[in-house]
Amino acid sequence: MASLFAEEDDGLPEDIDDIDGAVDEAVGDGEEEELTPRNNPDLLGHEEVEAALLRDFNAGRLPHAIVLFGPEGIGKATLAYRLARFLFTQGAQGAGLFGEDMQPESLYVAPENPVFRRVASGGHADMEVVEREFDEKKGRLKNDISIGAVRRIQPLLRKTAAEGGWRVVIVDSAEHLNHSSQNGLLKILEEPPKQSVLILTTSQPGAFLPTIRSRCRMIQMEPLSDRNVATLLDKMAPGLPAAEKSAICHFAEGSIGKALQFHANGGVQLYRELLSLVTDLPEMNIAAVHDVTDKITRGAKSDSGYETAREILSGWCQRVARQQARGEAVTDVLPGDADIFSRIAGDYPPHHFLETWEKMSQLFHQTDQYNLDKRQALIGALLMLQKPGHAGLSV
Repeated sequence: MASLFAEEDDGLPEDIDDIDGAVDEAVGDGEEEELTPRNNPDLLGHEEVEAALLRDFNAGRLPHAIVLFGPEGIGKATLAYRLARFLFTQGAQGAGLFGEDMQPESLYVAPENPVFRRVASGGHADMEVVEREFDEKKGRLKNDISIGAVRRIQPLLRKTAAEGGWRVVIVDSAEHLNHSSQNGLLKILEEPPKQSVLILTTSQPGAFLPTIRSRCRMIQMEPLSDRNVATLLDKMAPGLPAAEKSAICHFAEGSIGKALQFHANGGVQLYRELLSLVTDLPEMNIAAVHDVTDKITRGAKSDSGYETAREILSGWCQRVARQQARGEAVTDVLPGDADIFSRIAGDYPPHHFLETWEKMSQLFHQTDQYNLDKRQALIGALLMLQKPGHAGLSV
């Protein structure tokens, strides 16, 4: 059996921006409380990782620094806060808050517990959370976690725990640490105080300095199963029709964060609109292409619409290319679309979808890197899909 604490993998998916925002929007206004990693009492699909952490705690060998790594939106931050709450309910390592001998069987802490409420509100005196700050001028999260944010850690670790137990630092989306902030973190890791834990979450462990990775326990977290994603969707976005929920689970790729973002961005309806453009390939209505891409890239949700549209287009190529390579039949995402893509695949050269997938990826990367016109990028991607050898320039 492979170790739960596997070596890092530099090929993990890139970051997905604002997963918490997608969760909040999908849950919607009017709920009793927006569900975020800070206040989520439940963890689904990572029972083995939790059990391994609990065994280490009970044996008195919980590491002082932990990196939880894996695809974005699968529950890494949820587990980080879950472990923090658990530690705050413990006294000396392996003992209860009042000194009694304990062997806890779960990291679960009930929402009614005062510790849970203090962690959820950000008011626990023995906890520091380091994450990207919001840029008021640009209206989005900053690109980096600054050295100033990392310097907030040291005062917490220098002083005695206010509540007599553990001190916990969470660095969320730690791949955004820049070179200076990584060096600042490294100094903290070199001399960790007793009964303190530093928990980093990341989708890109290869972005860390090797010296940081060598001083941390690397814990890989796997994508969720479709069944677990569906269960979480029932809780966070109840009432979805079965076909729509199935399509969302497909695009989630094991990430409940990605599933909720896809739902919040109207992904299923957008899927249908884009599908209508390619149904008759190799024929394509260029006027309709312009209308649909214009609709996607205008308005308040233009950025999220573009991100979702490019995921759909790339996903089509990826899906058909993989199933062709494996000699498998194309399967439905929405009812009936497998017949469309099976017919289309028969009208093109064998490697058309693989080559188009690669060219689309390059086109979208360049669009992001050089801040190119997103509408033109979507038009170019559709023309790549239509015409073998197309360079991706729009009409």
